Amino acid sequence: MWRHLFRNKKNQPVIGAQEIDIWRVKALFNNFRKILQLNTLVFEQIAAMDRALGGEYIFDQSFLEESVRTIASHVHHVTYNLNALTNNGYIPLYDRYQDIRVILDDILAGNTKALSCPPVLPLDSLSWELEPLVGIDLVCLAELRHHPGIKARDGLVISSDATRAVLNNTSSAAPSATEMSFDLVTEGLDSALQPMLAEHFRPLLSISATRLDGLSAEVRDLGEFLLKEDTNGSLVLLAEEALPLEQATGSPSPSSPSPRETIGRSRLESSREDLFLKGIIRIIAIAAERCYTLYPDTEPNFALYLRPASNALARGTITTRAAIKSATPLLTVTSWIPGNRQEMDIHQLRRVFPFDFVSSTVTPKIMDLPFPDGMQATGITQEYRQFRRGSATILPREIQALAETAMTLERIMGVPVIMHWEYLESGRFVVTRLFPFLEKPAKPTAIELEREMKNAAILGEGGQVVQSGVAAGIVFHVTQDTNLNDFPIGGVAVAPIAAPQLTPILHRASAVLTEHGNPIGHLATVAREASLPAVFGIPGILGKLPNGTEVTVDAGQGRVYEGVLNHLLQQGKSETSFSPIDPEYRVLRRLLRFISPLKLVNPDDPNFSAQNCRSFHDIIHFCHEMAVDELAHFQERRPGLRGIRTTRLHLPVQMGINLLDVGGGLPDKPEEHLGPADILSEPFAIFLDGLLHPQAAGDELPTLGIRDIISAIPRTSGIGSVSPEMSVDNLAILSQEYMNLSLRLGYHFSVIDAHLASDRHRNYIYFRFIGGLADQARRARRALFISDVLGAMDFKVFWKGDLVVGRMKFEEKDVLRSALFVLGALTAYSRQRDTSLYSDELGRELFDRFADAFLLPFGKNSATYRSLRSRAQPNPAVRMRKLPVFSSPAQHSGEES
Repeated sequence: MWRHLFRNKKNQPVIGAQEIDIWRVKALFNNFRKILQLNTLVFEQIAAMDRALGGEYIFDQSFLEESVRTIASHVHHVTYNLNALTNNGYIPLYDRYQDIRVILDDILAGNTKALSCPPVLPLDSLSWELEPLVGIDLVCLAELRHHPGIKARDGLVISSDATRAVLNNTSSAAPSATEMSFDLVTEGLDSALQPMLAEHFRPLLSISATRLDGLSAEVRDLGEFLLKEDTNGSLVLLAEEALPLEQATGSPSPSSPSPRETIGRSRLESSREDLFLKGIIRIIAIAAERCYTLYPDTEPNFALYLRPASNALARGTITTRAAIKSATPLLTVTSWIPGNRQEMDIHQLRRVFPFDFVSSTVTPKIMDLPFPDGMQATGITQEYRQFRRGSATILPREIQALAETAMTLERIMGVPVIMHWEYLESGRFVVTRLFPFLEKPAKPTAIELEREMKNAAILGEGGQVVQSGVAAGIVFHVTQDTNLNDFPIGGVAVAPIAAPQLTPILHRASAVLTEHGNPIGHLATVAREASLPAVFGIPGILGKLPNGTEVTVDAGQGRVYEGVLNHLLQQGKSETSFSPIDPEYRVLRRLLRFISPLKLVNPDDPNFSAQNCRSFHDIIHFCHEMAVDELAHFQERRPGLRGIRTTRLHLPVQMGINLLDVGGGLPDKPEEHLGPADILSEPFAIFLDGLLHPQAAGDELPTLGIRDIISAIPRTSGIGSVSPEMSVDNLAILSQEYMNLSLRLGYHFSVIDAHLASDRHRNYIYFRFIGGLADQARRARRALFISDVLGAMDFKVFWKGDLVVGRMKFEEKDVLRSALFVLGALTAYSRQRDTSLYSDELGRELFDRFADAFLLPFGKNSATYRSLRSRAQPNPAVRMRKLPVFSSPAQHSGEES
């Protein structure tokens, strides 16, 4: 029995031949199914790592190693199956997989050899991937560029290897050798210093160090250095005493070993720029020597942060969690005018938006002292004309703006922070340094917590925990169209669905709640990365939490309480399992940055390529998109499919479709006259329900004029670049959960490729439509009508001329069922409609009639229906709520619920 299989393998025809082995076709589709299955397993393992990062359970090194091993194996097999499906079309994916795997293995081993980092980087170019090489404090400062409000002071970051290279070249007591050359460091400094000199040259420079090995939370100020020219043209370096205590450890800073040095003479030896570069190198060397003086028994690993030291008009600090012993943790802001630190103002604010003042201590100041805003204490403010300015160093709104930035940094870092700020002559605030505040708050007593919880009112509960934690704030309802600037910093974001478009709002929120959403989606990943308390899938939460309500969110318990529960907030902060300075947390977070982020999002982007995959998530997403694209064009790229024996589907309408079963799509022994009721493929059966619905036929099809037919002759021979073989019959390739349908109806061509399963991460629909009989304007109107219908179902739509491409993916099964039904109805309804669309108004009327029948089963009183009716212009990106779940076409005539 088995010999005929052996013989067939010896003489397999190439793709494009008239006869294609059905077993080979099935093998290709098995590769596709394997990609979907493996992607699901990867998502599940990522979710387990995310839950561990969110504090849901304790983990150890073996958990991390096993997770990486499992995910890497799955991703490798996904890559293999894509290449098997596409005849080795994406070989470079193996290289990207191997590069990422090496980085993950190095992270697990505790080294960073696989990570590449230039010797010198501008601060604003840092990303989370470089955190092991530069320190979490500098990455957090750099991350402020993605957030509204106050930004970090511009500066340069010098890597640990670059620092060693400088010391090797300048010091006799050099540390151990480094692979980085001194020339490479010099080139990097020269390139990075050019914009720094051109934009804001300040001869006074500040430098600080972040230790990276074992004590990554330790940040040291190493002093201020002045580069100046004397009267004879020499560039002189003045090294001031290192600044007093400015770090979390409390250890004293070292004294300056070199109070004055002459770098060289600009007129005789070299240019001013070259001398400045030499001066910077000497500053780096002095700073590095100071670091080694601090740790004489070890060889520390540290990065340096060099920035211009400005003539600030005001300075201060913010501690985001002060008054540790108080039942209500507060945020403390200090401010003073340089040279008068003894006249320090101290303000205490609430930690939740809008950061109300609790107390202020303002020191008396000289009557005619000019303040940073140029006013005097007795001056009348523009903001409050009935009040005088007062003697506070900075104004209340400025203090609250600083508080917003400090709380943003706390959310980014994951622990309370101490932030240093300056007010510059240019009239803007900048953040200059950042330190983790490592002292944990005291727990409330059991009696205090019990009394508070006994009287607490629960406004909502349930859902799936995405990121544990406790937060409080004012409720703000958000959608994909919410303006980011309208969202209050520190508010509690409440959304109908966990859409990726909400990601920017998470940078301003204190917590996020949704009615629908998956705990392993993109938004969930961002919430965990930001340590933002989040719960998805809370039933009816939008209706239970009106805008403006002040609430406390206990994400770990999946509950939302009315008002601010101070003891619960205090308890939640004291029970944090991990912080960014814990070794296990740091390793897990670093691993996830090369596993979980999704940077390749849009398949239509020119940069959507195998070479640009930067994480395992990028690889499996790329494989999924390319596999779908391969199947969407499967029949076009394999014209020999017409040579395979197929089964004819008999329909009650004038349309012929041949069926090719690749696994469970048809009965084992199909009837001679196979009808729609015999179809076992779920997506195709639903599509046929819509196609054959009585209302899908619409009114009488428009008649064709001789001018339409003659004008169409040059176009119809090559619609969609389909070969002549493809235009003979319509073909559907089916399995139990899959359909690939190519239709040539009259003068247009369409493709529907869909996978429908219980696991939403395996679900998608791809739709493509092109062509028509009428002139270009009327074909474009029909394409716009189709684009509107797809947009109403939340497809991602591309529309140009008479071409429409729509994609829907990662949705629940019921949503895809509804969409497939509507696509079936749309296929029948849109036939030859282009010939009658002589105006835009007729196109809108066509959409309204179709919406009445298929898009709006809740009835004409629907608010969505009314908004569509009021459209002034056609819009290819019309947004509607998700279609309801239905089991039969008859439900389309139901009343509004």
